[in-house]
Amino acid sequence: MFTLKLDEIPEEGLDLQWKEERASLLAYMEDLSGIDFDFETPLRAEVKIKKTGRSVWIEGKVETTLRLECVRCLKEFTSPFSTTFDLTLHPVKEAPSDEEVELGSEELESSFFEGEEIHLSEIAYEQIFLELPYQPVCQEGCKGLCPICGGDLNLSSCECVKEEFPSGFSGLKKLKLD
Repeated sequence: MFTLKLDEIPEEGLDLQWKEERASLLAYMEDLSGIDFDFETPLRAEVKIKKTGRSVWIEGKVETTLRLECVRCLKEFTSPFSTTFDLTLHPVKEAPSDEEVELGSEELESSFFEGEEIHLSEIAYEQIFLELPYQPVCQEGCKGLCPICGGDLNLSSCECVKEEFPSGFSGLKKLKLD
């Protein structure tokens, strides 16, 4: 876990680069349920950090290669991953109170930190989780699996007879409009 103490950030700001190895990434994800991807390559991150009063502004980039499972054909595939982010962190002490407050666009790009250090690795992981495709597909034209025999339709077509179910609108086919 890569962390940075607030007092290590000079007034002019700081440029940092680091790499997280796969073992470290998997250890972090161990406690998270429902994670259905893996890292093919180490995570590379670079950030620019600047203090703005008690808040901290972070602009960065995260890159890695992910191993995902296609939701159509269930095959594993690798996918390059790269994203940029711009984030403002505020101390928890300055977080809004319990009363309900409408958030503006600036607040939606903000987060909070507690104590005197910032966990940069967690911020990098968060960016991956935010940008992961909801339904990863190995290729745009993936045909998936046959719903009857389970064969991979990308490799060959199958001879399964697909049963046609009558539609509630089938009576409209007989309708003739003048």
